[in-house]
Amino acid sequence: MRTFFLLVSFWLAGIALANSPVDRPDAVAEADMKAAYIYNFGAFTEWPESNRISFNICVLGDDRIGRSLKRYEGKLISNRRVVVARLSSLAAIADCQLLFIGESEVHNLGRITHELGNLPVLTVTDAPVLTQVGVVISLVGQRLVFEVNLDYCKRGNLKPQSNLLRLAKSVRKSD
Repeated sequence: MRTFFLLVSFWLAGIALANSPVDRPDAVAEADMKAAYIYNFGAFTEWPESNRISFNICVLGDDRIGRSLKRYEGKLISNRRVVVARLSSLAAIADCQLLFIGESEVHNLGRITHELGNLPVLTVTDAPVLTQVGVVISLVGQRLVFEVNLDYCKRGNLKPQSNLLRLAKSVRKSD
């Protein structure tokens, strides 16, 4: 049943974005669609055991996505309440379970990857950088398709569920 809801939410998100002119007041904003995807990426990933009380979704470099993600605060991922933090520096990235990296921060990917090491942090961006270091999921284009890099999932012991991987435009792995 969860798979059905995941499929429907991704499908509806794509249709709403494709059919919503920018000037319509009832149009679904692109940032809201991306926020829905980001939340679902966290919800449909198996996470290693943790003693943390909250599930921290962090946003670095895109305030629109941060504002849109606020609507998911208090919902549950892995039986923990979601807390959304909008970061202005790399200082707290190790406290995140899911880190959205805005296009303005992509130049810091090498440093982010180094600081995170093998921590279980799911990194997501909407900049076209999947082949670069450190990004687990990349949102691609206005149709909001996404790509998954399983090599980086393995480093952090993250396991995207098969229903999420089936919806990906491409799944990248070295094995």
